[in-house]
Amino acid sequence: MEENPNCKISIKTMWLKEEYHLDYNSIIYDVDGIYYTKQTVKSLLNAACIERASTYDGRIQAARVETTCMKKTPLIICPFEKLYAFPIVSPSNYGCPWFFPRHIVQAQQEKKGLLKIEFSNGTFTSIEGSLYTFNRQRERADHCLNHFSNKLYRQLKWDRLFG
Repeated sequence: MEENPNCKISIKTMWLKEEYHLDYNSIIYDVDGIYYTKQTVKSLLNAACIERASTYDGRIQAARVETTCMKKTPLIICPFEKLYAFPIVSPSNYGCPWFFPRHIVQAQQEKKGLLKIEFSNGTFTSIEGSLYTFNRQRERADHCLNHFSNKLYRQLKWDRLFG
């Protein structure tokens, strides 16, 4: 296990979580491997938004204004890249995992209070939570992405016709 200060969120990111550890604060589960960083999950998400000309707070605020997602709000990092994530508990809870839907193959309830999630690279993880909440959050994230993607598409189409 080696800390990687150059870790960042990309279209290869599958999920991330904060963790208490002496050497790192967050773990990034990526298609290519697992990376550890001293950055917090929120700072990683904010850096990904800033790289794409926005901020975490700005994206969350936009999602709340434009949709009905007021709590556990999905984060649309970049609608062009279809790069987005969702929490399954309140992001203010330490250790809140964020999932990137592009890489989720399936989720199933292992036993009460424990989910098993399969990813596109053949890996699995087990986390605390309910299948209902996980699926609901995933649907809300998809709805948010579709909302902003459609809005951008209409604007680009309008600009081509009348701009």
